[in-house]
Amino acid sequence: MLAFSEHRRSPPALNQIRPGMGASHSAVRRLEERSEEVGIKMTDLRRILFHGLLEAGPRATAVEIWKTLCRIMEHGHAPSQGSIQRNLNLLVARDILRRDVSPDRLWHYSIAPERRGRLAVTFVEAGTGRKIPCRMPEVAALLRRAAAEHGLAAQAAAITVTPVPATGDADIR
Repeated sequence: MLAFSEHRRSPPALNQIRPGMGASHSAVRRLEERSEEVGIKMTDLRRILFHGLLEAGPRATAVEIWKTLCRIMEHGHAPSQGSIQRNLNLLVARDILRRDVSPDRLWHYSIAPERRGRLAVTFVEAGTGRKIPCRMPEVAALLRRAAAEHGLAAQAAAITVTPVPATGDADIR
């Protein structure tokens, strides 16, 4: 029976990272939080990929990241190159990573800078046009996730609202 180097029976797990290798847990956690904010589900593969990205350093190619993962993983259970590339594409699409193309046509990956700006959400009253700022971080997080699912980045949002009728004024039939 032929052995395929990229075939494995079990997915890579965080406990397979050799002791003393891998990125700092706080740096990986920051990337996890950024990913969750834009609607990316966290898996062991993505956590391991973050370790490889941070270990390989800025402007690493997908092959360099894969080789770094092979070096830091025990028992040779690094993710396949195809899995790495699919996840890199997703992370680039959601602005977690930045991809630059060198003159020799190689893609180099770096951690994208965090956006420090807050998402401005405003309620606009339909009848009067009065603007009411919304200071609920949950609403901003929901809008960011919804925009990211469509490959967009939310920077500002206006939600049109109508006043609620007074309790005695409602026409109930």
